[in-house]
Amino acid sequence: ERFEMYAKKLIAVTAVFFAVFLYGCTSQGSKELQSEIWRFDSLTNINGYSVEQMGQPHVVASPFGKAVSFDGDGDRLLVGANPLGDATEFTVEIIFKANDVFPKNHEPRVFHIESPDNPARRITIELRLNDKKQWYFDAFIKSEKSQFTLIDPTKVHPVGEWVHAAMTYKDRQFVSYVNGKKELSGEVDYLTIPANAKTSVGARMNQIHWFNGDVLQVRVTKKSLLPSEFLLLDKLKK
Repeated sequence: ERFEMYAKKLIAVTAVFFAVFLYGCTSQGSKELQSEIWRFDSLTNINGYSVEQMGQPHVVASPFGKAVSFDGDGDRLLVGANPLGDATEFTVEIIFKANDVFPKNHEPRVFHIESPDNPARRITIELRLNDKKQWYFDAFIKSEKSQFTLIDPTKVHPVGEWVHAAMTYKDRQFVSYVNGKKELSGEVDYLTIPANAKTSVGARMNQIHWFNGDVLQVRVTKKSLLPSEFLLLDKLKK
């Protein structure tokens, strides 16, 4: 009888342990799934959001599926959404191909989130092109408290190739990556961007600094991901 009593207690404790374990796994999993993937295969709808088209961007084929091509001369998509929402930490990933258009479009803004109510808060993914058929990454965060640019002209990459770039933020730590490799880091105070913000793809929000190239996909996650969690090119179906 005593053995049977201990056995029942052991079974009960084990059941509680596994319930807590599974709950923890589920909760962690749900956090990891707080991502939005924007596939640029349409000029009128991106992930269910309305899109305002400027110029004549057009859908093209790529080794990874459809993408949108921008000519660097008035082409832009304005997506009616702020995918960052109320996140206090995040990862923004983008897959794109930049064309060799130096010096005409040597500092394009590729991705820009900002609200008309508060232009002091924004994030941007930018490039800088040089005269050697190369580009380097410019990731930027701005708020009323501080601003910081992650940029280094020595960390260059060839134009005309598909590439994955990312920026992460958590607890003032701001980091940039290219093809899953860390490039730069710094400290900045990010403040949440208002819910009515929109996202400009292919140019800065105020319609300058146009991008000449193709954009395949953007993924925004409300968590600071590790490079092993990025949606890199080799994870995409060809």
